[in-house]
This record gives sequence, structure tokens and C-alpha cells, in this order.
Amino acid sequence: MEGGKEQGMLVVTGLMAHQNPLEQLQAKFKEVEKGFKAWLDKQSMPVEAAVVTATGAVQGAAIGALMGTLTKDVSSSFPTPPQASLNHQAMASLKQAQALSGAPWVQARNFAVMTGVNAGLACVMKRLRGKEDVQSRWTLLILVFFILFVFSFCCFTASGYC
Repeated sequence: MEGGKEQGMLVVTGLMAHQNPLEQLQAKFKEVEKGFKAWLDKQSMPVEAAVVTATGAVQGAAIGALMGTLTKDVSSSFPTPPQASLNHQAMASLKQAQALSGAPWVQARNFAVMTGVNAGLACVMKRLRGKEDVQSRWTLLILVFFILFVFSFCCFTASGYC
């Protein structure tokens, strides 16, 4: 009987040794994430909001840098036409398109601001309301307002957009 138990243990150990390295990495990542979330749940609201905002900004910067690298610098493909030939709405639309294009560091900054503010505000609203209701119409309205508010300070210069 004991020989069967030992043999069973060897089989399980042998399976773990032959597991896909990506699956092992995913399992380790999930374990670290679970520990991080458990630690974060024990923190006060300001600490949790700051940590969530920072991690959201880091994730956004990585996504933005990747997007900026993949799209290269497409801002040159948006030439600025003469002011007299466009109405105000068309010019604003063109400036918005130029703001979302640019070098990888520009994209990284823009995405970092948007995702960091979104993550931080969603965290605060979750703590205040006691439930996560990001799909609510009012919650989305508040999130978009603050994201654009912060984005306008960070990414728009005196001469226009980024």
C-alpha cells in the first residue's frame, strides 16, 4: 500500500516537472496577484487609491509605449491645413487625432494618465459605494469627466494639443 502511495506521489511530482513553462508562469503570477490584492484590501482608502492609480498608470504607460511603437509616428500623416479652410469643429477633430498620435513616449504619457485616473477613481468609487458598478451610467459619466479634466492639464499645452 505504501509503495502505491509513493508511486502516486512520484507521478504527481513528475507531472508538475513536465508542466508547460507558460502555465507555471501564469500560476505564479496569479499567486502574486492574489497576495497583492489581499494586502491591498487591508489598506486604507487613500493608500489603496494611490497604489491602484500608480499601477494603472504603469500599465497604461506600457500599453501606450507599445501602441506608439507599433504605429510609429503618424502625427506627420496629419498635416495641419490652413486655418481659413476648416471650420472650428473640423479643426478640433484634427487636433484630437493629433493628440492621440505621436512618439512612443507621448503615447505612454497619454495612456498612463487615462488609465491611472480611471483606475484610481474606480477604486475610490468602489470603496465609497461598497460595490463595483463601473457599468453604471453615472459612474461612467463621472469617470470620463475626471479623466478628460486631468488629461487636459497634463497633455495640452498653451499652443494646443500635445
